Amino acid sequence: MNEPAKKKHTDGHRLRLRERFLRAGLDGLQDYEAIELLLMFGIPRRDVKPLAKELLEAYGSLEKLLDATPADLLDKHGMGASSATLIVLIRELCAKYLEQKVRNVDVCDSPAATERFLRMKLGGGRKETFMVIFLNSQNHVLEFQIFPGTVDRAAIYPREIAEKCLRVGASVVIIAHNHPSGVCVPSDSDLLTTRRILAALKTINVTLLDHLIVTPSVCLSLRGNGTLKKLEIPFSE
Repeated sequence: MNEPAKKKHTDGHRLRLRERFLRAGLDGLQDYEAIELLLMFGIPRRDVKPLAKELLEAYGSLEKLLDATPADLLDKHGMGASSATLIVLIRELCAKYLEQKVRNVDVCDSPAATERFLRMKLGGGRKETFMVIFLNSQNHVLEFQIFPGTVDRAAIYPREIAEKCLRVGASVVIIAHNHPSGVCVPSDSDLLTTRRILAALKTINVTLLDHLIVTPSVCLSLRGNGTLKKLEIPFSE
């Protein structure tokens, strides 16, 4: 096949793929085709179907591909800065979209939206990361704060959280962190940290609404499973 004919064939394939997406959304595409469509915008003059299939095989799923870091993607599998940036940008845009969806609503009325945001923001991280969500008395989000950590631990200072509550005028707090292992079970350290935060917030009359542990696909609520209620019992009892 000569070059002009090859280019015409590629252009036609790209057009058909875009049209299928516009008609049926992602339900109309296989996973590798969704990756292929995305890569078209970062690599405009190349057949990216083989690369899309290679990426899906290497990472195993769309979810894990979107969780990849720029360092993972850059210059791997023939990818350059533009296409690697595009993949990371898509994930960050999704997280921002879900973050904005939980603002200005009562999070108690939208627990699923909160969980989706946390799974997107924290779930795929390779290091344990801790997030604090500060809420007003109507359970509307005021602000977020993230505490990065190591592979299996994030440094949390309950007094710092209490001080931030006073600065932003928070009445309610939700805390959350991810488990890079994928096992959504609270550790002894998780429980101790929760109890210390409970104690710190109690001194300023702020409610700890929940502690959520997340992976990309699962979200465990310590309030929902009764653990938080047990932790609310003072140390002396």
